[in-house]
Amino acid sequence: MNELVKLGEKTYVIKSPVNVGIYILANNNVCLIDTGNSKDSAKIIAKILEEHNWHLQYIINTHSHADHIGGNKYLQDKYNCRIFASLIESYFINEPILEPSLLYGSVPPKDLHTHLLLAKPSVCENIENMDIDGIKAINLEGHAKGLIGIVTSDNVCFVGDAYTSSKILNKYAIQYTFDVAKFLSTLNYLKTTSYKYYVPSHGEIESDIQSTIDANYNNMLEIENNVINLIGVGIKYTDLLNKLAVSYHINLNMMQLYVVGTTIKSILTKLESEGKIELSTQDGDLFIKII
Repeated sequence: MNELVKLGEKTYVIKSPVNVGIYILANNNVCLIDTGNSKDSAKIIAKILEEHNWHLQYIINTHSHADHIGGNKYLQDKYNCRIFASLIESYFINEPILEPSLLYGSVPPKDLHTHLLLAKPSVCENIENMDIDGIKAINLEGHAKGLIGIVTSDNVCFVGDAYTSSKILNKYAIQYTFDVAKFLSTLNYLKTTSYKYYVPSHGEIESDIQSTIDANYNNMLEIENNVINLIGVGIKYTDLLNKLAVSYHINLNMMQLYVVGTTIKSILTKLESEGKIELSTQDGDLFIKII
């Protein structure tokens, strides 16, 4: 892993568990797209930059999840680089405690103070203030509220977590999705595009993403259909979540309880907005009923 692959005249990717983009600017300056999940990943990035005599001028984060911004602080301290993200994601990058707080709904307990959810803070700006020749941002919200993709002058699109590989889907069927309706809409949008290469943060570089997009789309619809089937004449949310966890072989530890729960609640919101279910409360729990 950590292989540097050239995708165009100015566009590279460091292939790793979280793919990191590199775009070459003038005077050996570069812009990174995401920074991996930790200080260790940042050190690997810095080593690659030094080997090529590249100086880090900018970082663009596709979104604020810890596995995408984990190297921000180390690299910003080392290179004094500017960091950009969409406005809402920039708030979370500046104040990473907001991420586990969003999941938990309050000040998060210690089991959510994990490096998987809580990165070190870095100084991030609204991407609307960015002016980098050869790079543009596109809206790919769904997985995260402010998820953006980055398109380079080499016609390469870094899609962040707009979708993942089929291999990862087979291993982790229920992945974190903040807004399922927007997630599905983004997948439909990506199917209309024709970039030379697509680089997901978790998955393989592809020129033709149609089958991968279909796998992501169908996977989410399958989860939604399973939710509908489990509701039956009516079900409490806690019972629904536990039944889904058994069905998908998920251990609902503290993190998975809220990560998987976010996706399921988003599916419920989608179904309610479509007039398919009714949400109420019963015995101190959310109660779901088919209409």
